[in-house]
Amino acid sequence: MPLYEIKNKQSCIIQSLPEVGLLHYLGLREGLEISVMTKQPFGGPVVVQMGNNRSIAISKEIAQQISVAEVN
Repeated sequence: MPLYEIKNKQSCIIQSLPEVGLLHYLGLREGLEISVMTKQPFGGPVVVQMGNNRSIAISKEIAQQISVAEVN
């Protein structure tokens, strides 16, 4: 399922990423567990937390291209 469809405060594991070099530079990779912190309204970015201390914002367009699996 696309990252953009994950609910707030839900954890997920990245299954695949689009070929956007910046994502790898920011530390996103397949197999990484992340948590969706917020989705900004009106098609704004998705803020995800990686680990305990790092949060990044990902545009809606990119978040729709990141495939993830929910963690129960």
